[in-house]
Amino acid sequence: MSESNKMVIRQLFDLYNEGALDMLEGLVSPDYVHHNNDANLTFAQFKRGAAWLRAGMPDFHLVTEDMLAEADKVAVRFIGRGTHLGSLYGETPTSRSVALHGMVVYRLHDNKVAEDWEIADEHDLMKQVGAVAQDG
Repeated sequence: MSESNKMVIRQLFDLYNEGALDMLEGLVSPDYVHHNNDANLTFAQFKRGAAWLRAGMPDFHLVTEDMLAEADKVAVRFIGRGTHLGSLYGETPTSRSVALHGMVVYRLHDNKVAEDWEIADEHDLMKQVGAVAQDG
């Protein structure tokens, strides 16, 4: 089961990287929930967030650094990289390469993602694009 769940997540990352957000629907349950910080988002809300990120970085691409699976869960540590060509937080685009580091734990049911919990270092991303001051 763990290996088949990993395959589903690899497909999810591949489609995400292709920008094929509508095709992701075949990999998620109808009652899918995306937990991000204090928000519990529907699939439609998740897609809007992904489109927002891609609008700021049209070449945004996720790379899996680690993937672990046990029972019905798959954990992924990732780095997303892209070129800052559009405003994300109201800042002026910098045309610089930026990176977003994060982790997601996916819960699968019947070979589909039922829910996930994502933590991404958005504060670091905000520093890279100039939306907040650099530390120090």
